[in-house]
Amino acid sequence: MVEWAAGLAETAEERQQLCNTGIDAFCEMLFVHNFVHGDLHPGNVLVTTTADGSPRLAFLDAGIVVSYSEFDHGMLIDILGHFLNYEGYEGGALMIEQTAAQSDVSDAHGFCTKIGEMVNFARDTPTFFDQVGTSISMICNAACDHRVRVHAGFISIALSVKVVEGIVIQVDPAAVVAPRAKAVVIRESLKRKGRALLGRTARPGEDADAEARREAERQGQHRAPGGR
Repeated sequence: MVEWAAGLAETAEERQQLCNTGIDAFCEMLFVHNFVHGDLHPGNVLVTTTADGSPRLAFLDAGIVVSYSEFDHGMLIDILGHFLNYEGYEGGALMIEQTAAQSDVSDAHGFCTKIGEMVNFARDTPTFFDQVGTSISMICNAACDHRVRVHAGFISIALSVKVVEGIVIQVDPAAVVAPRAKAVVIRESLKRKGRALLGRTARPGEDADAEARREAERQGQHRAPGGR
């Protein structure tokens, strides 16, 4: 991918289009399908062409794949959803709620306040995704100070985002990961809340219309013949 981009002018529209495609693909893998390529570096991202000559991406060497349990995946989406909605205190409270040893936590309010400050830092400078290294350091320091066990999956997701961001910037220095990633995270968080209200389990990649159709079918099955 990087070699392909080297043959284009820095302002070429193809750079931006392919970067957006790559960001969207990664976000779909991570936040929607929960089935993530575990070794995405520039050498494993190949640019091929479609029948009409348009560039497209191919991910190579998918022997390492990462998936999270449904519970962990949902938790990570919900926490990131709070962060991206600038609800840092609420995100911190959810991190405490999900920790295995809540009784060991020291000053939960203090921890949540620090997480809120981290989110405000990410909002007032670049976004959370663009400042993920500094943000993770702030989270880890707060977790150590207040004895909150941070889920390893949260750290790995943040680092994965940073790796992809690095690839994207090599291809298009003007590219920004955050807005496209934010849209996916918030969409998936809202869908999870909707499923929770309906009392049903997520299906990877499922859209809201399909979910609504199934709920209508379930309601219809509970009615007596003749619709009464």
